[in-house]
Amino acid sequence: MTQRRSSHRIAEKAFDWNVFDRLSLCFIAITLFFIPSAPSLCLIEAQAPAHSGTSSGTKQPQQNGTPAVPDQSGNQSIPLPQIADRAEELDHLLREISSQLIPKSELLKSERKTAEKGAEIRRRALQTRDLLAGTPTPFELEDEQRYWRSRNLNYGAERKLLTLRAAKLEEQIQTLEAQQPEWVATWIHIRESPGIEPVVDRIKQQLDKIQAAKSQAQEQLNTVLTLQNEVSQLDQQISDILLRVRGAREGERGRLLEPDNPPLWEARQLHQLDESVGPLFHRSFDRSFTTVGEFLSAHQLVMLALFGSYLLALLVVFKLRRYLAHTAQQEVPAGAVQVFKRPFSVALLLTLIGTGKFMASAPIAIALLFYLLYLIPVLRILVALIEPGRRVFLYVPATLYGLECVHLLVQFPSPFRRELYAFFVLIAMISFGWLVRPSRVCLAGLQRQSQRMLVIGIQGGLVLLAASFFADIIGLVSLSQVLGLIVLVGPFAALALYCGARVLVLFLGIFLRTPWARALLDLRVDLIERWGSRLIALGAMLIWLKSLLQLVTFYESAVEAASKLFRYPIGFEKIHFTLGDALGLASILFGGYFVANAFTFLLKKVVLPRLPLKRGLPYAISTVTYYVLLLLVALAALSGAGIELNKFTVLTGALGVGLGFGLQNIVNNFVSGLILLFERPIHVGDTVDVGGLVGIVRRIGARSSTVVTFQGAEVIVPNSNLLSNQVINWTLSSQWRRVDVPVRVAYGTDPERVIKLLVAVAESHPEVLLERRPMAFFVGFGESSLNFELRFWSPWQDTWFQLQSDVTVAVAKALREAGIEIPFPQRDLHIRNIDAPLAEGLAEKGMRTTSTGNLPQRNAVR
Repeated sequence: MTQRRSSHRIAEKAFDWNVFDRLSLCFIAITLFFIPSAPSLCLIEAQAPAHSGTSSGTKQPQQNGTPAVPDQSGNQSIPLPQIADRAEELDHLLREISSQLIPKSELLKSERKTAEKGAEIRRRALQTRDLLAGTPTPFELEDEQRYWRSRNLNYGAERKLLTLRAAKLEEQIQTLEAQQPEWVATWIHIRESPGIEPVVDRIKQQLDKIQAAKSQAQEQLNTVLTLQNEVSQLDQQISDILLRVRGAREGERGRLLEPDNPPLWEARQLHQLDESVGPLFHRSFDRSFTTVGEFLSAHQLVMLALFGSYLLALLVVFKLRRYLAHTAQQEVPAGAVQVFKRPFSVALLLTLIGTGKFMASAPIAIALLFYLLYLIPVLRILVALIEPGRRVFLYVPATLYGLECVHLLVQFPSPFRRELYAFFVLIAMISFGWLVRPSRVCLAGLQRQSQRMLVIGIQGGLVLLAASFFADIIGLVSLSQVLGLIVLVGPFAALALYCGARVLVLFLGIFLRTPWARALLDLRVDLIERWGSRLIALGAMLIWLKSLLQLVTFYESAVEAASKLFRYPIGFEKIHFTLGDALGLASILFGGYFVANAFTFLLKKVVLPRLPLKRGLPYAISTVTYYVLLLLVALAALSGAGIELNKFTVLTGALGVGLGFGLQNIVNNFVSGLILLFERPIHVGDTVDVGGLVGIVRRIGARSSTVVTFQGAEVIVPNSNLLSNQVINWTLSSQWRRVDVPVRVAYGTDPERVIKLLVAVAESHPEVLLERRPMAFFVGFGESSLNFELRFWSPWQDTWFQLQSDVTVAVAKALREAGIEIPFPQRDLHIRNIDAPLAEGLAEKGMRTTSTGNLPQRNAVR
């Protein structure tokens, strides 16, 4: 008991000491935690104002080398083993951010450029306001609209770039701010730790780098925001000027029938009293020159690309010229040789056609210079394409067009410009009157209908020129210029587009006549050339109409009127739609049908033949693809029409009833066609025998298939007949065809000799397939001959009949040369009711007569 009690006391003492040890350890840990934390908390309170100042974008001085410390509530320090790795990651991040920052010199350069552009914009805005305060011409308004529209696009793009740049800088600053608290917490945690002073110094360096990068990014952000504000103000000013110019153009179109200038005789007197015409002319010239210079400096690469395009087009034309020189005459389109004898003009025309979109945004001066270049290729090419008697109808519009372009290019003072324009219109009227003479029209050698249309066109031009002349005199200057441009520029624009269309049609014809295109397109060459020419002509007409409307500043009005027409509602009862919806539905259907056919054609002719597919599989894939595309087009058309598919429930029920009665044959044939495509028991090009009808399968359609007989008849066979009835396919797995030639020889001929001779004849023919050796058989005894049969194989199904004829002729020749007789058939002739005198005569000639007792009246002569 004593021993047990002593052990119990010892256990109690041990437990008390254990509890004391644990409490003492906790007390020591708490004391060690609060002793170093007290100065840290004081430091955090001291650095809190510094952090708030840094976040606002201003720099605060750091005392005693202590980095700026933000609020550390909730932040954890970086573990000591990870400090080196995290420092490398931070250095990489800082290098990446620094590489994305723009150098300060470039920022200052951007500020100077923005200031210079702003000054130029304000100066040009004052000039535009002065121009709008007067009576600007349509071409001056068009020039101003192009200039301010290009500036609007440029400044809009620049503002977007600045917005993206500001967002990127803001993101970088937020990234740096997210990194800073963690490093500050780490520095606070280990700055008093002995023995790791290099680590503390590195953390302090990292904090300094973060602060420097953030300050640099913040400085750039401030600069970018300032530039963004300036660009936004300039963009707003440009938009206001552009709206004024558009308003002036719309007002000019609305006041075409109102006098916008004094009459010409009064304008001359006002010109003598006005002394400010010269400075206005100089300002107009300076404005145009400045616009051209800015455009060329901003589009240097585009001009180099145009020159490169000309060189490339010249190389292509020389290649085609060399190709035509080595091509047969019947393979060359009419007029191609004469056109490609002028390669420089053809290349220039192709280059100018490609600059249409570029010229739509260029200043009027540059656009007019490019339009003047059209005179060179049009005159050179059309002279080679038209007859000499018709060339005068080319020279006169070209001359008037060139003079009008020069008149528009040189900005003369207003009264002098009107007088010059009136004189020019008078010359054009005299030229048109000379052209419309009957003797001149007859020399053109046109057909009666074309001659009548030419006379009507010239007379209409004369009427418009006369109206333009009198409108300019009485003060309707805008109306006069619109009417004059229609007559002076419109005919040559039509000639230029006609010339371009002829050249493109020649290119299309040359391409379609190449061996590669003929092999690919098969029999569709003429069809594609015909429809391609029509589409090119239609496109040329639409471009001419658009160009003419833009020239007379009516294009926007025409587009607006057309859009209103397309939005006009059409409907009855609960069905409502617009003309645009109807045309859109039609365009989806026709365009989808064309795309489906074109894609299927390329798939069948170009893509699938290059793949290792089994026979018949390319046709099946292309046909199923065609059906799927048509289904997608139908769904797209229904979706475009705004028709929901769930509204077809009643129609689906009615369709099911129809399938059960009248449409089951159609569905049966359609499903049979799909089975034929997937199972492929019959391929396109197979020779089949359907109910005694032998022919070649040309098409497997959705409802029926087409079989062309050897007589040339096209037989339409329902697809269900090809599955439900017995069909003999001679070429399902092979093109080989066995040919049988029956041969009869006279009795007494050696059969073995005949067999050897027949086999030798078949083997000697080059078209006979030797993989399966020819064989001859003695098939029996005939009434008057020994019957043999020669069997051999033809390698192709479509040549077996000709091969059978050739081998049969060779067998007849071999039998004749071998002295083997082909016997005639022998028959016993029995004659009834022969007269006695005739019987006696036959007996005298050596014929034997016999009679039977049963037939006393009948004699038999043998």
